[in-house]
Amino acid sequence: MKYKQMIQSQSKRLLIYLMITLVPSIIISFILAHQKTQEVEADYRSQARWYADFHAKTIENFIGETVGRLDMLATVINIQRNNLDGVEKILIETQEKDPRFSGFYWANPEGDLLISSNELSSSVNVSDRPYFQQALKTGQTSISEAHIGRVTGRLIITIATPIIDDGQIKGVLLSSLRLDEIGDSIRSVIKDEMIVVKDDTGKALIMTGWIAPEKRSIQSSIDIAKLPWTATAKIALEDAHLYRHTFFQYIFVIFTVANILLLLTQYVRLKHKVKKEAAQNEIQKLELVGNLAASTAHEIRNPLTGIKGLVKLLSEEYSDKKAQFYFGIIQEEITRINAIVGELLMLGKPSSHILKTCDANDIIIEIEPIIQSEANYMNVQLSVHHSNDNLPISCVKDHIKQVILNLAKNALQAMPNGGCLTISLEQNDDFCLITVKDNGEGMPKEVLDQVFNPFFTMKKNGSGLGLSVCKRIIDTCGGNISIQSTPHKGTQVEVRIPLLPESN
Repeated sequence: MKYKQMIQSQSKRLLIYLMITLVPSIIISFILAHQKTQEVEADYRSQARWYADFHAKTIENFIGETVGRLDMLATVINIQRNNLDGVEKILIETQEKDPRFSGFYWANPEGDLLISSNELSSSVNVSDRPYFQQALKTGQTSISEAHIGRVTGRLIITIATPIIDDGQIKGVLLSSLRLDEIGDSIRSVIKDEMIVVKDDTGKALIMTGWIAPEKRSIQSSIDIAKLPWTATAKIALEDAHLYRHTFFQYIFVIFTVANILLLLTQYVRLKHKVKKEAAQNEIQKLELVGNLAASTAHEIRNPLTGIKGLVKLLSEEYSDKKAQFYFGIIQEEITRINAIVGELLMLGKPSSHILKTCDANDIIIEIEPIIQSEANYMNVQLSVHHSNDNLPISCVKDHIKQVILNLAKNALQAMPNGGCLTISLEQNDDFCLITVKDNGEGMPKEVLDQVFNPFFTMKKNGSGLGLSVCKRIIDTCGGNISIQSTPHKGTQVEVRIPLLPESN
């Protein structure tokens, strides 16, 4: 049964661990990887669009140059149309200058090819071609769809420019463009992209570059002006599994960070828990000591009173110096035990005491002569600064006196060679702030951390209850006490006690 419960507990912890670390890591990694993939694809798409636009403009510029060249040839031919030999020579020379031209032809309005830059084996008529009829009908340059040329048998497009004289079409100048040569010219300038040019039916006319089918690619398409074509640029992703790799990179980093944060959180919680448990242990220790003191202090004090009386009687009966010396020591130790019992009583719950309203200035004034006399004896200069404001607090006056006297006594003992003791009062927000400061020996941090622990003391004859009693009294008033100390420089104790509301 215990083994089963242990397995269930471990499974529950594992589930909580996964819910805190792995699940958020997966979700965040999914979002970040998706965002990163979109950014990378957007960059590739922008680059593909630039390639598509570049090659589309290349084709547009070539078509525009060809149309311009045909217009110029048309003007020349119109002048020399009666000199067919001269026209033929011009067409042949023009074709030889650019391999992208498949041929130049001069056709009469009936569609018969009269002149050709290529050798004609038989008569050819192009009157049935739509582009030819469109040129005759509109009187403007027309561009054909991709087709197989009747003279060369190549895949070409033909540009038809009518020659008009006195409003009459005297003939049509034809220019055939080789699509394979256009593709080669595009291929000569491509880098890592793949360019596909399609007509309006979706048929691929030009295809350059190569991307393996198994590779993932990003593409962008742009319509080509003056032609019913579309240029598409494709770019292969360098990382075909970009999303997967990015996802695992992110999840590794985020999962690691999540575990580090979890460990830090656990450390902080554990530290807080240990600190809280230590504080609770101190409270329980004080309560235990307080309960013990409350139940036994009176019983201890009664026999001490009897012993003290008997010792006094015996001291009167025996008058020799040695006996008197021993009796004096016994009396001093009984007095010391009585003081410790009194401090133990203070650690008990002060339920029997009634809190009254007192002015902190008045309390300090009443005990100032006592502190002054002790300071004079210790060759210490005392400086007391009272507040100009009233500082009404709810407390037991004698208890506050004991706190200030204990703090002043500790400060004086920390200055065996003399020094300066300063006690000041002031209003700090809603609190009465009492500061006891000396320039004595000071305390290291390891001692400072334990000064409020019961029975902890660095003094040879100390009980270790003085500061514990002070803290208990101030806690009862709803205030707090704090100590700052630097070795060989001095100590400053600050006591904060809430002011009564009417003082505000």
